[in-house]
Formats: sequence, C-alpha cells, structure tokens
Amino acid sequence: MLRQTSALLLALLASSARADDSERIAALERRVAELETRALDAEARARDAEAHTTRSEELSRAGESRVTLGASARFGWYDGGEFGTADDFGARVADARFFLDAELAEDVRIGNHPLVRNIGFSFEWNLVRRGDLFNDVGELYVDLQGIAGSSWLNLRPGRFQIPVGEAYKRYSRGTTSNPFITQPLGGPWWWDEGVMLYGGSEDGRFGYVASVANGETPLSFDAGDGAQGTLKLWTQPREWLYLSASGLTQGEIGSGGGALWLGETWATPVGVMSSLPSWIDGVPEPPSFAAFDSAWLAGADVVLTPNENVRGWIGGGHYALDSRDAHRYDRALHYWIAELVLRGGLIAPELAPAWLGLRADEIGTDDDGRGYLLAIDYVDRLGYNMRRFRAYSAVLGWRLGNATSLRAEYSFRDIDLVRGVPAGLRDDAHDADVFGVEIGVGF
Repeated sequence: MLRQTSALLLALLASSARADDSERIAALERRVAELETRALDAEARARDAEAHTTRSEELSRAGESRVTLGASARFGWYDGGEFGTADDFGARVADARFFLDAELAEDVRIGNHPLVRNIGFSFEWNLVRRGDLFNDVGELYVDLQGIAGSSWLNLRPGRFQIPVGEAYKRYSRGTTSNPFITQPLGGPWWWDEGVMLYGGSEDGRFGYVASVANGETPLSFDAGDGAQGTLKLWTQPREWLYLSASGLTQGEIGSGGGALWLGETWATPVGVMSSLPSWIDGVPEPPSFAAFDSAWLAGADVVLTPNENVRGWIGGGHYALDSRDAHRYDRALHYWIAELVLRGGLIAPELAPAWLGLRADEIGTDDDGRGYLLAIDYVDRLGYNMRRFRAYSAVLGWRLGNATSLRAEYSFRDIDLVRGVPAGLRDDAHDADVFGVEIGVGF
C-alpha cells in the first residue's frame, strides 16, 4: 500500500512539473512572438521613416529646381547696301536676352474642388535687340493654368506678347526658333501690359487667345489712350494643317504710339517722328500731331507641315488707322508673308541638321499718294513717304546640337515711295539689301 501511494505521489508531482513546464514554454513562446511583433513594427516604422525622408529629399530637390534660368543670344557679321538697315554693322551682338521661369504651385484646391492646376511666373530681360543695348523688360507675367480644372480657361496677367497672327512667336522667347536671321517686314508683334485669356480643347484641335491691354508701346506707360483688345481663334484639323484668324481693336492712340508693331513700325501720327516733309497726294504736308481716334486689324495665317522636313507659312492682314486730324492723315497698312523651309532630311539623313529657307514678304499702304514710315530705320532717310517695302530672302542653316545653330542669309529689298518726292529722296530708297552670317545659341 505504501509502495502504491508513493508511486501515485510521484506521478502527481511529475504531472505538475510537466504542467509547469508547458506553462513556462507557452509564456516564453508568447514573449518571443511579442518581441517579434515589436521588431517587425519597428522595422516597418523605420522603412516608413526612410521612405518619408527620401520623399522629403525629393520634394526638396524639386523645390530647388522649380526656378529655371535660360538665355538666348545671336552673334555675327552683318552688312548690306548703302541704304540697307545693316549698312556697315560689321561684327556685333545682334540679340541677347535672359529668362527666368518659376513653378509656384500645383493642384490648388478648396476641399475636393480644383481651383488652379498650375501657377507659374515668367520674366524676360531684353538686353540687346537688333544690335543695340535695349536693357528693358520683355515678358513679365503670372500664369494661372487649368482654372477650375478646365483646359479652356487659363489666365495670364502681366506683360506679354500681343497674340495676333503667328509672327510674334519668333520674337522674345521664340527668337531661337526663327530659321532666318531677319524677321518679316510686317509681322504683328510687341509686348503690352494687361490680361491674356487662352485655352483649347484637350485633343489640341481648337483653341483661342484673347487679351485686353493698355495699348501703348512703352513699358508701364499710360497717357490715357484707349485699351487694346485682341482675339485669335485657331484650329488644327489635321497634324499637317494649322489655321488661325486674328482681330484687334483699339480706341485712341496718342503720343506714346500704339502697342502693336508691324515689323519695325507702329502707329504714330503721320510725320510726327521725322524731320522730312510728308508728301500726300503729291504735295508736301506738315506733320499731324493729332491722335488716332481708333484702329483695327484683321489677319489670317495658314501653316502647312506635310512632314518633318517641309514647313510652309502664308499669312497676311490689314491694319487701319483713323486720324482725328484731316482725312488725308488716315492710314491703312497691309502686310503679307509667304515662307517655305526645307530640311536636309529630304535629301539624306546625314543632312537632317541643315535647312534652306525662302521667304517673300511685304508691308505697304497700296496708295500711290499716301505713304507711311514702314520701318523705324528710315525715319530720317525716307520719313513717312514709303509706299511699299518688299523683301525676298534666302537662308542656309545648320543646327550644331540642340542649343546652337549657324546660318547665312541674303535679303533682296525693294522700297517704293509715293509720287511727288524729290529725286534725291527717291535715290535713297535704292540699294537696301542686307546680308549676314551668324551663330545663335539658346538654352
């Protein structure tokens, strides 16, 4: 009996020890699992922290790169006939400008409602133009894109290029895109301060550009002249076909001159800037110091790009100025441009960087009795007696990488004067050809 009791007691003790061991093992396993969980959580937090730091660094770097600096310049040798605009220019810096662009904000919202997709800022320092130190402000605006999430509604308050026709795209920031050294004689352009509204369909088939500006040539100058309004409608129904129609209207244009330039002339009262008499209907007349009561322009452009090696451009328009003075001081100017650019890739792939450009263009009054100052270069040579200014230009170019190009151009130029001017003045209208060789850079 004693032996049986002892055996039972030993069995109970062994069972209790095994139970205690099982509990300790289970507790240890729970502790290990808890530690593993904590370790995994710590590792996850470390990964999150590392990812957050990396993202912050990326955002910081993006913030540092939100401001972009750029520049363009043209250097060359220029010459021409005795009465050409480049006579004895020689070697010079023809153009130099600097640009600053900044991305200020993206995806601006109120709650879930989009306000503006993107806010940017642009500034142009117009240092040298046509070989002269200009040191002026070109473009200077804030760009609000995608207002209310729409591709049709974008706003640009500030100083911008007047959006009329297609020629203005080759001035300012577009200087490096010009295949020629010279610009068209009558292409509409210049800068003005105001508000621009633009937009288009998401598929890029239709669009518009409209603006209201103060309507005066000088920067931030307001002599009480009438506001200038513009509207351009464009469409690209095919990849190779682009069409646009432009209109402009303005009220009074006073001593500051109108904001719209046609080539190198702009709206100024007949005779006011020149020391020469103005022959009107064969008779010398005194200058008019009266303002223009109003002005309007209508124009259209067609751009054809059947392939990457061929580009054609035909454009033209009519600009009418109504003088407050006698009817004989009214003026109506027309301009037209016909241009063809052929790339070397038409002949061989090795010649893809090369191009040949041919252009004929004109600005004039189409009135044998009434002329105008068709280019500021002739203000004291021919005055307001120019009836027609026409050019036939040819250029050969080669692109030296993405940012540099070399080109040579010759431009045959012909100037017709109104009837009645002296023979000596008429002689000054001859020998007006220009030519040049230049290298251009842009980045």
